[in-house]
Amino acid sequence: MGLFNKLFGNKDKDLNKVKPSLVDYNQFFENKTVDNTPLELLNLGEVNISTGQIIACDPLVCLYDTSPFTRKVQPGKYPVIACIAKTENSGDRYAVVKLEFYKDRATKWEMAVTEHQDIKELNEDDEFFGFPVDAGLGCFCDLETQQFYNQFDTDFMQRNPDGNIYDDFFAAEFKKNAIDQNDPQDIGDWLNFYLPNRPDLNVIMFHSGYGDGMYPCYWGTNDDGKICSLIVDFQVF
Repeated sequence: MGLFNKLFGNKDKDLNKVKPSLVDYNQFFENKTVDNTPLELLNLGEVNISTGQIIACDPLVCLYDTSPFTRKVQPGKYPVIACIAKTENSGDRYAVVKLEFYKDRATKWEMAVTEHQDIKELNEDDEFFGFPVDAGLGCFCDLETQQFYNQFDTDFMQRNPDGNIYDDFFAAEFKKNAIDQNDPQDIGDWLNFYLPNRPDLNVIMFHSGYGDGMYPCYWGTNDDGKICSLIVDFQVF
């Protein structure tokens, strides 16, 4: 799935056309295996969606200027759940990560887009818009959080002009979530990061499948059209 992708579209076109997913993402949260691959669910904590405008991106590369999705949700704190594929040859891989708004079971999955992405640009069933990953990470956060994260990042780099924010800060934070603290190869796969300059706001970060690439997000809606969830598909399957 997702053999071809596009990142930018024409924002002047009609953005209301819906593009359904070819995949029912319920399978990753309701089954113990998919395609003979064992699955494990991991709750990464709750993310504060303070304005209802959601950003999904690579936090170390694109968080500073990524646009939120066009659809909004009720502001609140919502759980983020990772579906981890226990692959035979590549170990644990984060396959799908879900931001859950309601317990209702989604019956439709519709592509999530930003204001610069036009569904009508996608002509084939397997084309999609997605966010780019260049640091092996994805994240969910609110639009308000973006502002304060950028301030935190700027302040950090001013204090550490020759530093690297991952090596000098985030690596130690990720390591706290390592399964084996004594294994130098286990660097930790996720982080629920509360901003030092706005401790009520947070970014939930997680590893991105097999690493860098382009990854789509989909809204899960019920029969009444209510948004139940938002997922990012890391193309593991």
